[in-house]
Amino acid sequence: MTFRRLVMALLLVPGLATGAAAPDPAADESAARTLYQRAEKGDGDAALRLGNLLARERIPAARYGRAIDWYRKGCGLGDISACHNAGVSYQHGRNGVQRNDNEAAQYYLQAADGAFINSIVNLVGLYAEERISGLDHRDGLKWQYIAERAAAQCPENPLCRSVLEDRRGHRAKLEARLSANDRREARRLAGEWRPAQAK
Repeated sequence: MTFRRLVMALLLVPGLATGAAAPDPAADESAARTLYQRAEKGDGDAALRLGNLLARERIPAARYGRAIDWYRKGCGLGDISACHNAGVSYQHGRNGVQRNDNEAAQYYLQAADGAFINSIVNLVGLYAEERISGLDHRDGLKWQYIAERAAAQCPENPLCRSVLEDRRGHRAKLEARLSANDRREARRLAGEWRPAQAK
């Protein structure tokens, strides 16, 4: 899959849709049982979707556990949407975990390695706002350049437009902390970067 097609596909991941149908407890329970069985057999997408049902409180945590546990499982099985959702959970202290920006960055990095633009943008934000330990501003700027390259493929999308216009000032903040040589090195690293192959 090309970088453009991968980016566009990931902008439309159904497991991350914010709009949801009206709750149907019987259908949700039936879906949860099926997803649970599939996830236990190693299906990362099923783990993601089970986590989403839990995060939306559509199924009982007493029976199925915490959303974060399913997101982590899905991520471990190679589902980059699950990695992203785990990152969001840690960044905002949701779904059964305390806020932890370093942990969020680790999950975002796994999804970013697979060209998940939402995770790339969130990772850049953590770098730009100096919210993670062991910062390398050059690495943060590399991800900003990668985000811009991805966003150039979808300028009509609000997220992509925001990246291209640097509405949050991430690029400006990162560039201001680096020498001209470091900025050139970040650009070189971004140019050499390629998405990791899915498991």
